Amino acid sequence: MNIIVCLEDKNGMMFNKRRLSQDVAIREDIYKNMDGKSLIMNDYSYKMFSKDEPKIDIIVREDLPVCDSENLQFIEDKQLGNFESEIDKMIVYYWNRRYPSDLKFDIDFSNGKWEVVSEEEFEGNSHDKITKKVILKK
Repeated sequence: MNIIVCLEDKNGMMFNKRRLSQDVAIREDIYKNMDGKSLIMNDYSYKMFSKDEPKIDIIVREDLPVCDSENLQFIEDKQLGNFESEIDKMIVYYWNRRYPSDLKFDIDFSNGKWEVVSEEEFEGNSHDKITKKVILKK
């Protein structure tokens, strides 16, 4: 599986069943890097993405994550630790801020199973600095 997540400084994903933040710059970065693949997400995430009227194929499913090695999955409201063995690639966008959160990302990238293969920073629309890391399973 190929997963995209957005995290705050303490690996928070959501607070009170709501996303911590959003930035159109992240969505634009996702769109330009799809390479013809589909983007899979749930309806909650689709409501945010559909505002952009993206010219990519979006598949809406509620049973995420799904075993799909070809496409990308945008996940913002589920822990993924139980699926770690099935994940091959993670694209992580860091907000470089602390937000209150009650749903934490539960995969430890420092456990020796993962390797950061690229890292870049860019300015967001509502964030001074967003860090994007592409992380592959070793």
